[in-house]
Amino acid sequence: MRLAVFADIHANLAALQAVVDDMAKCHVHRHCCLGDIVGYGPRPEECIGLVRSLPRLICIRGNHDAAATWQFSPYGMQKRATAAILWTMDQLSTDSTAFLKGLPLLRTMGNMLFAHANPYNPGAFRYVLNSKYARRSFGATGRPLIFVGHTHVPMIITRRNLFRIDFQQPHGPLVRRLDPKKRHIINCGSVGQPRDRDPRACYCIWDTRQQTLEYRRLEYDVAATAAGIEAIDALSDAMARRLGRGV
Repeated sequence: MRLAVFADIHANLAALQAVVDDMAKCHVHRHCCLGDIVGYGPRPEECIGLVRSLPRLICIRGNHDAAATWQFSPYGMQKRATAAILWTMDQLSTDSTAFLKGLPLLRTMGNMLFAHANPYNPGAFRYVLNSKYARRSFGATGRPLIFVGHTHVPMIITRRNLFRIDFQQPHGPLVRRLDPKKRHIINCGSVGQPRDRDPRACYCIWDTRQQTLEYRRLEYDVAATAAGIEAIDALSDAMARRLGRGV
C-alpha cells in the first residue's frame, strides 16, 4: 500500500491542489490528512471540500479545525490566528462545520497511529519538537509508526535521535528506507504553510511494501494565495509575506 500523509493545509487551496494532483501521479492507494485544513488562509471551505473528495480518506482534527468549531478556544491562540479563525467560522457551510467537528483526535491503522500533534495528550496540541515530547509520544502507543504534523517542519524521530529533513540538497524527492526494528515518529511537514525555510508544499508517501518514506516538495502559486490573504481584512498580511519565505 502507498499511503499519502499530509497536514497543515491552512486554507491554502493552490498548495493543496498541487499536492492532490501529485498524489494522483504517484499512484497513492490511501490518503491521510493530519489536520489543520483551515486557519490563516483564504479558502477554507474549498479546502475542506477537496480533502473530503479524496478516496479512502483518514482525517484527523487539528487545533485550528477544533478552534473553528469551538472545541478548542480560538482566544487561546496568537492574535493573528484568532482573527483568522473567527473569520473562518463565517465562511464554513453547516456541512463543513459538522465535518470538522466530527473528526477524531487520533486514528490507528495496522502498525500506525495518526495524530495532529502529541498523541500522549492529543487535545492539548503539544509540539513534538524535542526529546521530552518525543518520549511521551512513543509512550502513548505500542505502534511502531506514529505520524504527526502541527510543527510545519518535516522530521523523522527515532527513540534516540531527531532528524530534521533538509530539502535544500537534493532538490527533488527524498526517500528514506526505515529500519523495521526501530520505532519512528514521522512529521509529514506542511502543505499550505511550510516553516522550514522552503516555501514549497510538503507531504510524504509511506510505502508499506517497500518500507520507504518519500518526502515530496511541490511548487505552487504562492503569489495567488498571498494575494487572497491580503484581500481579506480579517487575515494578517504577515501570513501572506511569510509564505514566500517558508517561515
